[in-house]
Amino acid sequence: MSALLIRSIAAAEFEGHYRLGQFWPRAGRVVAQDAFTTDEWAVLTADPRLHIGPAPDEAQVEAGAKVDSLKARVRAAISQLEPGDFDADGQPKLGAVKERLPDEARKITAKLVAEVWAEIARPT
Repeated sequence: MSALLIRSIAAAEFEGHYRLGQFWPRAGRVVAQDAFTTDEWAVLTADPRLHIGPAPDEAQVEAGAKVDSLKARVRAAISQLEPGDFDADGQPKLGAVKERLPDEARKITAKLVAEVWAEIARPT
């Protein structure tokens, strides 16, 4: 029995997406291929807010979940920034984001903040 990873690629402000009465988180969820009928798989694969691919090993799934969780906390921190916490280009200042997440400051990089900001600022 093969397994697949199904993850939400819904808009950045959402942590996941519901389909077929189940929640599909941005971090993904591994399911067996025989977990759904052919018709249910058709519904899942047709949904543009879901990505279905091969299931990585358990360590990769756990690492991905941690990254998505940190991204969610960075997103929340950015939403709390004051006008002075942005640079001249309108980008969140790295130091300001780290100040709001002191326990995770060493994990927060300029690249991560830029990725999260790009998701937030992306026009819909």
